[in-house]
Amino acid sequence: MSVIEQKSGVSWRMLASPVVAGFARELVSGVLWEWGLPFLVPDAVLVMGELAANAIEASGRQDVIKVHVELGVGEVVLAVWDGCAAQPVAQDVELSLETLDLREENFDANGGWGLSIVEGLAERYWVDHTRPVGKWVCAAMKTSGRA
Repeated sequence: MSVIEQKSGVSWRMLASPVVAGFARELVSGVLWEWGLPFLVPDAVLVMGELAANAIEASGRQDVIKVHVELGVGEVVLAVWDGCAAQPVAQDVELSLETLDLREENFDANGGWGLSIVEGLAERYWVDHTRPVGKWVCAAMKTSGRA
């Protein structure tokens, strides 16, 4: 993992491993505490976890993803880059006890609503495609108006 510090943000390069989503959540939590924004931590770590999990799923095991957190005017931007050109699509998932498959063999097969969670928690989210390949999936969260 390499860290790139910028004036208003910090970025990390990591191998696209399933453990990276949890690591990205911890890094974002630490940065937000350091910036004096602890009230954003619960939602921001959930958003970052979803963005990182999607990037990891879109990548191969030897690929690199990039995680970025930036402090802007009135907002924090969370972003994850992967080398896949495919546009992420939020699924319209009706979550209820009837739609969940709670059988033990399908314990971890009830996903698919990650971007819907991002949409619900972030002020906005967007995708910036990069050349020659890849994309940043970004989410902005307000730093004001919360207690």
